[in-house]
Amino acid sequence: MAEGYEKYSKSGKSYLLPDFSGKPIIIVPPSQLKWLTDQPDHVLSTAAFHYDAQQGDYAFTHPRLLQDPYHEHVLHKTLPRKVGALVPDLWDEIAHTFDHTWGTDTQSWKEVGVHESIDHLVAPTVNRMILGLPSCRNKDYLSEMHKFTMNAVTIMTVLQFTPRLLAPLIGRLLAIPIHRRLKNTSKYTLPVIHERLANLEGKSWHITLATAEGRHDELDPDIIARRLLALNFAALHTTAMGSINCLLDIIASDPSQHYMAGIKEEVSRVLAEEGGKWTKAGLNRCHRADSALRESLRVSNFMSRNVQKKVMPSLGIENNLEGWRAPQGAYIAIDMHNPQHDPAFYPDPERYDAFRFSRPKEAWLPSRKLETRCAKENDSLNDAFGGNTSALTTRRFFIAVEIKLMLAYMVMKYDIEPLAVRPSNRWLGGIRLPPTKATIRVRRRKETI
Repeated sequence: MAEGYEKYSKSGKSYLLPDFSGKPIIIVPPSQLKWLTDQPDHVLSTAAFHYDAQQGDYAFTHPRLLQDPYHEHVLHKTLPRKVGALVPDLWDEIAHTFDHTWGTDTQSWKEVGVHESIDHLVAPTVNRMILGLPSCRNKDYLSEMHKFTMNAVTIMTVLQFTPRLLAPLIGRLLAIPIHRRLKNTSKYTLPVIHERLANLEGKSWHITLATAEGRHDELDPDIIARRLLALNFAALHTTAMGSINCLLDIIASDPSQHYMAGIKEEVSRVLAEEGGKWTKAGLNRCHRADSALRESLRVSNFMSRNVQKKVMPSLGIENNLEGWRAPQGAYIAIDMHNPQHDPAFYPDPERYDAFRFSRPKEAWLPSRKLETRCAKENDSLNDAFGGNTSALTTRRFFIAVEIKLMLAYMVMKYDIEPLAVRPSNRWLGGIRLPPTKATIRVRRRKETI
């Protein structure tokens, strides 16, 4: 993609990118982003692309879950109004899980696996929102949800290399563990679902919205249990990758920059201003923490492409800007990785600068206006969560809140030994995966016990 970016994208031209799955993708230049996003869903569909990429026929227990992603609709309609009320519960769960995962020993350093410990931190926090206490702390339930996520990723990866004629057979074989995970998680989710269906005062977001919209098919307990699997998949793997990368980027950066201390000063100050309790407004004022995450998503982006869509009309779609036509079923996307690493947009682009985006906000007003303008111009390219639909934007916002809360607890409660060298991520097709074997040493701060 680097060659295509230099040769075509910078000149405002589209090109065909050979994909490791064998199906080429049309990469349009950043200058055509508006054309790409202005197309209606029946012409260029994000949902249809995700259905193909996530192997919707096999990976999520039933094709219906991605053909009609009602769980995403529920999040989009409900989460923006509820996230403020969720913050105290999320903070409580993060505190409980950190204390049990990283420990409370103030004397000795503890070595922890970054990937494993972050997985253990993210799952209870996500499920505190989805199911609440005590289910979010049930180790067997969380283990089954984690296994489901891994099983789904395996299906998506293997089927990309599978000949089309063999896909139905291989897909059904690989889906056997998926249905086992549904059975095992349903032992814990169905009792909660039945209770909330029976108790009008204790409805879930899903039940409330499905009732209001007359979607009686979405009140089937079995369907709700299946959608909880899809919700966990969407939240767990994205939050975990973002958290792992952000942590590694911070502690492997130049110690003379004092990023950890800067974030600690900010979150401690803001928390005190909020009376010792986190609020949505308080989190919005954590500019350094937000910048640290945003910069990590830029430097250690875990996708090479963004705004990925599938051509839906039988006659295809014509790009009048360049005069080419893409056939039905073709994939169109924009290069996300190379603009994020282009010195024309970001000085010294390969260096992780945690406060790259927060300095202008903490400086005088004209600089702040300039940063706001630049952010608007580059936000879509700086998005590492995989799309720009309203439902995805809502999910991204919640994930950012969760990661900032985790980062705040981390820097306030623990000493973390710096890393001399950041463990490398590795590319798998268009996805860049964080290291799975990296370890760090942590110790609880004495004054926090």
